[in-house]
Amino acid sequence: MKAKRSRLLVVDASVAFSASEAEHPVSRSCREALVSIRDICHRVIMTEAIIEQWHCHARYFATKWLAGMVARKKVHWCKGAQLKRLDEACKKLSASEQESLREDLCLIEGACAGDWIVVTEDKRIVTIWQKCQDEFRLAEPIMWINPVTDDVGVFERL
Repeated sequence: MKAKRSRLLVVDASVAFSASEAEHPVSRSCREALVSIRDICHRVIMTEAIIEQWHCHARYFATKWLAGMVARKKVHWCKGAQLKRLDEACKKLSASEQESLREDLCLIEGACAGDWIVVTEDKRIVTIWQKCQDEFRLAEPIMWINPVTDDVGVFERL
């Protein structure tokens, strides 16, 4: 049997916020995604900006999960890639879209420093990214995984 490859993922604070002990479908999906990431032996990227967002939004389950990931040495602390052409990319966007992109740029920078994968339930940033991604001229496309709409088995197939 072929061994699974451990991937380096970015997990958005939107997932950390929604992953609670509640049995609501969104909470359950986000919680199952975090558990799958841990159990499949994937690792996560944390930059200063990403961890700051986590501290603002994470609920108890996600905080406990992250502590477990740190204890297992499955957190890669880094600065993230410095993206160029942000001003060019923003020309295509409305003022509110520009603000959202700048707020979540840390996810993209983290993805560029890892395996080009972002786990988020924030559909807005995905839509904004699709409008301006060509301007950044990245080496690889970013894979966006939504734990609410994508099958949790996606983490096994990475």
